[in-house]
Amino acid sequence: MKPLRPALALCTAAVLAATVAACGGTSEAASPKGGPSASVAPRNVAEGTTTLRELNGFDETPASLSDATLILVDYQNTYTDGVMELDGWRPALANAQALLKRARKAGTPVIHIVDKGYDLKSKAGRIIPTLKPAKGEPVVVKSVPNAFHDTDLADKVKKAGNKKVIVAGFMTNMCVLFTAQGAFLNGYQPTVVADASATRPLPLKGNPNGIPSEQLHEAALATIQDLYGVVVPSQKSLT
Repeated sequence: MKPLRPALALCTAAVLAATVAACGGTSEAASPKGGPSASVAPRNVAEGTTTLRELNGFDETPASLSDATLILVDYQNTYTDGVMELDGWRPALANAQALLKRARKAGTPVIHIVDKGYDLKSKAGRIIPTLKPAKGEPVVVKSVPNAFHDTDLADKVKKAGNKKVIVAGFMTNMCVLFTAQGAFLNGYQPTVVADASATRPLPLKGNPNGIPSEQLHEAALATIQDLYGVVVPSQKSLT
């Protein structure tokens, strides 16, 4: 069967099919009745899974600094302190700094994103000083997680002249995920940098312990990797 085009149609169909299957399925990891759960050996739960990207034959080659535009998403001070402080923001920031330095050296176009949900004139809303935009690097102000929605980001990426974009930022499961989706839906090829992104734990009704930040981070990256783009574990892996 030929891959569905456009990819958005495939995404919709696959998500609906997966939802039906998931609702009717049971966990294979459940222990046999009366058996101790500790006796179940760890296994690769995704073994045999085929991603939507593989089904479509999409290119899995990560972007390089020489053929992409770097999009830095919401590296704002609010995520480094107080109620919005993210787990792991310090190493993520260090990797973002290294990535930005390498991008500038390589002549990679750089676009900064900020969320106007925070007062952009206050310290909380401003970009973290070590990632301050250099002269000529545009700043796009957004109001929703997808930085392409109701902004001129698509125009700026088009002007930069690259079909591939490198995306990293705060938070992985929100603005990074949805901006990668936005890039994909606008015809671009996103590569998301895992170790330059971070998020926070979240509560969940019915779960007294909530969801750890690492689980949310990895689930978002897996979602991106399933359809919207390529995920690289480290900024060091980008050439």
